Amino acid sequence: MICRSFVLTLFSVFAPLSIVFSASAQQASTNNSWLDRPLVNWNRQGKDFPQLPSPSKTAGESPLVSRCREQVRQPASAAERAVVQKGWTLYGQVYSHGTTTVFTAMSGVDGMCRPLGYQAFVYSEGRYAGTLSPVPMDSRTDSSLTNIRLIGATRIAAEFARYGKSDPLCCPSKKSTVNYNLRNDEIPDLTPVNVNTVAMCQTNKPAEGSNNNDATSLFGKRWLLTEIGEQKLSANKLYIEFDKKQSRVSGDSGCNRFFGGFEINGTSLKFSPLASTKRACLTPEANRLETSFLRSLEETTRFDVQGKTLRLYAGERQVLVFTSE
Repeated sequence: MICRSFVLTLFSVFAPLSIVFSASAQQASTNNSWLDRPLVNWNRQGKDFPQLPSPSKTAGESPLVSRCREQVRQPASAAERAVVQKGWTLYGQVYSHGTTTVFTAMSGVDGMCRPLGYQAFVYSEGRYAGTLSPVPMDSRTDSSLTNIRLIGATRIAAEFARYGKSDPLCCPSKKSTVNYNLRNDEIPDLTPVNVNTVAMCQTNKPAEGSNNNDATSLFGKRWLLTEIGEQKLSANKLYIEFDKKQSRVSGDSGCNRFFGGFEINGTSLKFSPLASTKRACLTPEANRLETSFLRSLEETTRFDVQGKTLRLYAGERQVLVFTSE
């Protein structure tokens, strides 16, 4: 079995400060996914040419709500304008290679501004070729699109998250990669060719060189945030504190105070739904920093303490680094 790292690349998140976060397990089964059945060309099924779909109704909110508006893109091409005129809302980056362009659009957002009812649209020489999924998708559900690669002007690869019944929302246990061919005729033909599903690395082993790595090393300290992902921070006041007696966590996320519970089993660490105060951030950068911090706490699956340094991980991916006062 081959294990590969998993990185979400399709959406940035701009979340409300009062949101309640959930780290519950994903309940969707992979058994009914289109990725587990023989592939068909949904872009031409029963039609002579692909039809640009309308967005589906979603239980989420409008992408234009104030807290999420920053991630919305305005159309910059005739292709994007055609999608917007159908009722979609653009977000995320544009992928292009030669005359081929792929971009994403959504119907709504969840409480963390993650896309709901989203789809990836493929155009060749400005002409609509089809979508990368036969159905609209919701973030952090089985068969949701997570990455797009243009291998050439006529070859596309797309990765989809595959959740088992016990998988946490942060960490699907598998991923499926679908390869597509794009024939650039007068009417472009986008065809899914094959699908390959592999297991993801799902381990909770402590990092090499860790020491003093028991739960008692977390308590009685104020842990100041120094890194988020690969971004190093300086002169900021974000921190977290662990209360052993009440199994509670609290801290400062930059614009607001947050609090909630936590569970520890060895080096495994999971936060219960976190809540925060409702003060608005004064700048977009402060809002992005706070959102990223709280989202990373939501994704945490284990911790590692080395001296005065605390590292939090989502699977094998380091998400946060702190230093103790």
